[in-house]
Amino acid sequence: MAVVVALLCCAGGVAALLVAGRAANEAAEALPTPGPARDAPGDAPTPRGGEPSRPATQGETFGMKPGDTLIIEDDKGTIEITVTSFRTVKEGCLSFSPKPKKGLYLIAEVTATITTGTSSINPFFFEWVADDGTTTNGLAGIFAGCGDPLSSGTNLRAGSKRAGTLAFDVTDDKGTLEYRHNFKTEGSWQP
Repeated sequence: MAVVVALLCCAGGVAALLVAGRAANEAAEALPTPGPARDAPGDAPTPRGGEPSRPATQGETFGMKPGDTLIIEDDKGTIEITVTSFRTVKEGCLSFSPKPKKGLYLIAEVTATITTGTSSINPFFFEWVADDGTTTNGLAGIFAGCGDPLSSGTNLRAGSKRAGTLAFDVTDDKGTLEYRHNFKTEGSWQP
């Protein structure tokens, strides 16, 4: 009898996972498609270093340099994201931080500002893509302790800002930092 009950429970669990997976796929397909990123205006926000942001190259939002601002408009609002600087360290920044397993922590200083409507930001929307194509998310870098981490926010209103660091465990600084908005890569910065 116990075996029958266990099998029924397993079958019910599998059915629930299948239904949830199908619902997740339908929800992802129903998400709005973001509009194209646009160039930053000449009066872009000033990053922490005191230098004014440089607007993105005319129409190009990939391979930007530190200080360039990515502006993304969708049907909910506009978010402006600036990677103000990159640096690398060979050890964690706090005495109890682990050493990077791949050799370096690449640290990016990031600011995000919601300028119209609402938008969301999350440190896991960023991904490091090395020149050899390998990817790294910021999960391992959370423990590096290198600055105040970039915090997340959902449905942030116009005027909301987030600023902080992203840290990635990498072999070198050759690659790009990509940003995904609504599951689509919208732009990238190179150190």
